[in-house]
Amino acid sequence: MKKTIRALALMLALLSVLCSFASCAASRRVYASPVASKAVAVAGEVEVLYEELYYIAMNRLAEMEEEHGDVLSDPALVAELEGFVWENLLTRETALVAVGYDYGINVHDGNIKEQVGAMFESILETEYENDRAAYIEALGLMHMTDHYARTSFGIQDFLATEIVLAMLQRGELDTTDATALERVQSDEFVRTVHVFISKTNGIYSDEQNRANALALRTAIAAESDADARYDAMRDAIGGKYNNDFGDTVGNGYYFTKGEMDKAYEDAAFSLAEYGVSDVVETDDGYYVIMRLPKNEEYIALHLQQLKEKSYFVVLNEKVEQKLVGMTLEKTEFGEELDFTDLPTLDVEGGSRMILIGGIAGGAVLLAVILIVVVRSFRKRKAAKA
Repeated sequence: MKKTIRALALMLALLSVLCSFASCAASRRVYASPVASKAVAVAGEVEVLYEELYYIAMNRLAEMEEEHGDVLSDPALVAELEGFVWENLLTRETALVAVGYDYGINVHDGNIKEQVGAMFESILETEYENDRAAYIEALGLMHMTDHYARTSFGIQDFLATEIVLAMLQRGELDTTDATALERVQSDEFVRTVHVFISKTNGIYSDEQNRANALALRTAIAAESDADARYDAMRDAIGGKYNNDFGDTVGNGYYFTKGEMDKAYEDAAFSLAEYGVSDVVETDDGYYVIMRLPKNEEYIALHLQQLKEKSYFVVLNEKVEQKLVGMTLEKTEFGEELDFTDLPTLDVEGGSRMILIGGIAGGAVLLAVILIVVVRSFRKRKAAKA
C-alpha cells in the first residue's frame, strides 16, 4: 500500500510540474503558429524566417493601400510589394547576425537572451501592466510575433556590443588613444543635435506632430547663416514641441553607424556641417537633425567614452565586408509564396498548441495514474482472496 501511495504521489507531482510548465510557457512567452518559423530564404548561414517576411509585407501593404486603395487586385502593385519585401530581407542586420555567428554569438543564447528577456519582462509590466492579452493584441496589430520582436531587439540593442566584447577578448582591436582619436575625427563619426517630436506625446495627433516637425524644419532651414541656423535649432530644442531632453546643453550626439535608427543615421551622415535634414520619421516619432562640427575640447574630455564607441567603426567594416559577399537564396517555401494570399500568421497559435498539448499530456498522464491505481487495487484484492 505504501509503495502505491508513493508512486501515486510521484506521478501527481510530475503531473503538477507538467501542467505548471504548460501554464508558464503559455503565460510568459507567446509562440506563433508554426508557419512563422519556416525559412523563406538563407543568406550564408543566416536563415530568414517567414515571420520577418510577413511583418514587412503586411506593414508595407498597409502603407500602399493608404496610397493606392486595393493593392492585391493590381498585378503591378503586387509585383512592387513583392519586390520591396525581398529587397528588405537582406540588410545590414542580416550581415551583423552573420558576423555574430563567426564569433559564436547568437541573439537567442547567453547574455543577449537574458538581457532581452529582462527587457520584455519590463515592457510587459510597464507598457501592458502585465496584461498578456493586451500584449498579444498589440503584436497582432503590428503583424509581429513575440519571437521576431525579441530577435529584433537582440540584434539592434545588444548584438553589436557582444561582438565588440569578443573582439576585445581576442585582442583584435587597437585600444590606443591615438587610434581612437583618429577614428572619432574621421568621417565614420558624426556629431548631431536634433528636435524630436514623439508620436505618443499625448498632446497632439500624429498629423499635428508631423506638421509641427515640418514647421520647425522649415523655420530652421530658412536661416541662411550657419550661426543663425544653430541658434534656431537651439531655440527649437528648448521649445514646447521637443520631447527629447537628453542633450539640453547642446554638446550633441557623437556616434558611428549602428547606434541610431537607420533613418536617422542615413540623414545625419548625408548632411554637411550645420546642414538641416528633412523631417525624419521613425517608429517613435519625427526628427529634425542638424550636423555639427566636432568639438576638440569635448572629445578630449570624453575620450574614454568615445574610444569605446570607436570600436564599432572596426565592427562596421566587418559587417560591410560581410554584407557585400552575401546573397539571398529563396527556399522552396519562399519560392512558392503568393503575395496575393500569404499564409495567415497567428501570433498566439503556437501558444495555444503548447497549452492544448500540455493539457492533453496531463490528461494522458492522469489516465495512466488511474490505471496504475486501479490495477494495484485489484492485485491487492486478489491477493487477499
